[in-house]
Amino acid sequence: MKKIALALLIVTALTASLWTASAQQQTPAPTQKSTQQLSPEELIKRFTAKESELNEIWKEYQYIQESKIQTIGQANTVTGEFYQVSEFVFNDAGKRLQRIIKAPLSELERSGVLTQEDKNALTNLQPFALTTQELSLYNVSYVGKEKVDDLNTYVFDVNPKVMSNERELKKLKDQKIEGKFFQGRIWVDDEDLQVVKSAGKVVPEFKQRFPKFETYRENIDGRYWFPTYTYGDDKLYFDKGGMLHVRMVIKYKNYRRFQSDIKFIDGAEVVDDPKPGEVKPGEAKKEEPKKEDPKAKPTPTPRPRPRP
Repeated sequence: MKKIALALLIVTALTASLWTASAQQQTPAPTQKSTQQLSPEELIKRFTAKESELNEIWKEYQYIQESKIQTIGQANTVTGEFYQVSEFVFNDAGKRLQRIIKAPLSELERSGVLTQEDKNALTNLQPFALTTQELSLYNVSYVGKEKVDDLNTYVFDVNPKVMSNERELKKLKDQKIEGKFFQGRIWVDDEDLQVVKSAGKVVPEFKQRFPKFETYRENIDGRYWFPTYTYGDDKLYFDKGGMLHVRMVIKYKNYRRFQSDIKFIDGAEVVDDPKPGEVKPGEAKKEEPKKEDPKAKPTPTPRPRPRP
């Protein structure tokens, strides 16, 4: 009887041990916290960190920017136009280099309608990126969730702090600095936590006026959301009277990964021959502008499922 009891005890112990091991194997490992559970503050922290990463990655890509700005008169007729196709690359120091591929003589430049501040905005602020380094310059507030095409996004309002600081605004005005910041709204993808759309305008405005615009991003190389299209159609009113109707279309295309071999020797720019698989800057095809619907925005690239 003692042997039978002992055997039963051993079998019971083994069964319990096997059950415990099986339960441990079936217990799922703790998963990463879903973005749905993150606070607005944590979302802001994470997507601005992503923007900082993208800002660095962007410097490894060369791309073509096609910019068109038109003034619109009565009956929706075009009264003036600025058109420019540029190639952008970055040197080893991360400095943006622009090569003009095509730029017909523009009456808008000669007449002063299009200023250098306008051109700076085309290059730096329409493709707006809110990095961790620039976050301290802005007030960012959570608005809610919204569908953008096939993407689920978090929506945030973005306002430069200087706009509510009269003293700092006066400094900018005295220094004649306009169009330095972005003011508007951004949409952040709820999976990748990357900005996929921004809408707003360039500020501050003193003597100048800047049109409202929307910038869309698309997925490039299956990982990064880069700007591909900007559109604006706005009527600008000036303090001294007068109104200017402006239409703007900017396309960013032909993104290609590019490791810069540009060096500067005694102020001269030297470009080494490209390595196998690289693209030598300045050799992009010069494309003729196509007649397209200016309001047609790109179809968003489906979100990649594999995560880096």
